[in-house]
Amino acid sequence: MTFRALADSFSKVENLPIRVDDVLLWIREKTDHCDITLHGVQRGHKAYRGAFRRKAVPAGQPYSGEFDIITQILYGEDLDEDWKRLVIVKEALHVFDVQGARVDHPDKLRKLIPAIISSELRGAPFLPAINDSFGPLKAMAVLLPASARHKLAAAIEAGTRSAEEVAQFVKLPEYYVDLWIKFGDEIDPLLDAV
Repeated sequence: MTFRALADSFSKVENLPIRVDDVLLWIREKTDHCDITLHGVQRGHKAYRGAFRRKAVPAGQPYSGEFDIITQILYGEDLDEDWKRLVIVKEALHVFDVQGARVDHPDKLRKLIPAIISSELRGAPFLPAINDSFGPLKAMAVLLPASARHKLAAAIEAGTRSAEEVAQFVKLPEYYVDLWIKFGDEIDPLLDAV
């Protein structure tokens, strides 16, 4: 399965907020990431909000080549609920990363952190950093699906709701709600490229 399959499966949902557990259940049922655990952690730096770890644990007979995938999602336990929801889904979506977009070696991790924290990518584009930058928008595509987004955008445009009220209703950070409401139609097609 792919990120797009997940986003499409939630695209017509209008009963908001979408439950994070429902997203994780879809991933468990449709991918080989059946064992997903969430871990609230203390943050040493405000720029750190979450992380994703994937482990292959040997299963079956020795040298059989059989293994189970263990997926751990770490998130700042001090984050507000709206940020926790966004961060957990953003990190869970790493199960769909293509090989070049994965951070699978300590050297890549050392390169990723400054690329994310820095306001601009220096030198040649680093695919994992680009992928991580699009992560919150991918999460928005799932947590604020197109059908509901269009209705909420109409309410904001009509002046009957504000972006702040919508953000409180969908339990997501206002910054991303406002961005997704305004530019979701333009951004959504780009999400499959990273």
